[in-house]
Parts: sequence; C-alpha cells; structure tokens
Amino acid sequence: MSKTVIPVPAYDPVAVARMFAYVREAQQLGQNRGLRVEAIQRWANGQTADSWCAEFATMVLDIAYQGRSPIGRLQSCEDIRHLAADNRWLVEVPSVGDLVLSIDPATRRAHHVGIVTALEPLAAIAGNTSPTGASSNGDGVYEHAISPEHKQYVHLPR
Repeated sequence: MSKTVIPVPAYDPVAVARMFAYVREAQQLGQNRGLRVEAIQRWANGQTADSWCAEFATMVLDIAYQGRSPIGRLQSCEDIRHLAADNRWLVEVPSVGDLVLSIDPATRRAHHVGIVTALEPLAAIAGNTSPTGASSNGDGVYEHAISPEHKQYVHLPR
C-alpha cells in the first residue's frame, strides 16, 4: 500500500504574496495590463488582459510549494472553489495563509480570491484589487482589511 504524500509549503504563502505588493497595472495599456501583471497571467497559463486575482493566488502557491501546490495554475476563482469543495478544503473559520474566496450572493459563484494575512481584524492580500479592497477588479496587489460576509475559506494541507 503506497502512502499519499501531502505537499507542504517550503515558503510562507503570505510572505511570498507580500513580495509582490509593488505590482500595479499599466493603466495606459488598458485594464489588467502591464509587464508584471502579464507575467503573472502567463505564469498561470492565462491570457493578456485576464482578470488576474486567481492567477496571482495560484502563482503564489506555486512558488510557496516549489511547484507542488495542491492547487495548480488556475485562472478562475470558481475553479478554485470547486477543487477545494471536492477535496474538502473549505473551512468556516480562516487561518492565516488560507485562501479567501469572495462569493457573489446572487449567483453563489466565487468572483475574487486572496490570501488571509491576519485574523483580527480579518485581512487579506490579493492581486487585481484596490488599495481599500472595495474593488475585486482593481489595479494591483494590495493588502487590506476584508469583511467576513459572503466569504469561503480554503485551508490547504500543511
């Protein structure tokens, strides 16, 4: 009988994400554009001008887990949610380092993802957001307080 090896992160996902806090879109090129943003999109096998929060989150995990992340390079927040549900990684109470999915109450679909950085107050870092987090389609990587309303948390094996 073979034993399942659960990958563990080699680096703290929060620390990795914070290394990219300087990334901003090049608004003169259009929304979701710019050299660094397009590098993140490509890393996740995405396309130029993609909405890039999921691409950022999965890139961070790819780096933290040194290519062995339980969540591969994905472009869709909803794909992350489905994978997490299938693997029973969704939790009610977040931990620092968990993914946080924003759920649209009307459609019940995930539309934004970040990484939990603090619990009190609840805070996260995400790509394609705004400095205050008021927009899930902002212009960069920002860390800010978040509301726990309409959220689901993904706790990966560690």
